[in-house]
Amino acid sequence: MDKAERKFRIEQLKRKIKNEVHSNGLFHECIDALGDNTRIYSLNESVRVVAMLTMSFPFTKWGRIDWESVERKITIHDIDEIRRLTEFENENELLIIWDEMNLPVVESTLQKIIENMDDVEVVGFNTWIVNMEMNKIIEIHHEGQITIGIHTRE
Repeated sequence: MDKAERKFRIEQLKRKIKNEVHSNGLFHECIDALGDNTRIYSLNESVRVVAMLTMSFPFTKWGRIDWESVERKITIHDIDEIRRLTEFENENELLIIWDEMNLPVVESTLQKIIENMDDVEVVGFNTWIVNMEMNKIIEIHHEGQITIGIHTRE
């Protein structure tokens, strides 16, 4: 399969996934804003990623990260502050996970996520942005609190 065929196939799959989650127009706007290199996981892959997330980070009964159990954490006031942190480099591929179980996990770069944060965070009530190794996380709580954490797996 050459590059053009592969790109066409990827676009077909994106449209198929969009149709599967057709009821969430904000999700579609987010995907469009993040751009061409955004990867949308299948719902099965998304379930697997969320399961890994809940095993990698401690969660409270009400669905937030249990920040008391996370060794290294910082609360920031503006998402742009992340650019100054050495733990997150702009080109890292990150996963976007929303608290809406019917939404697939999305993969994009930190730069694209920060540039389009309004579109990203409006999709769900709470949003988590996780690095591929699943030991660094950004939690964007619906009340506006942004917390960044690095957790050592037990």
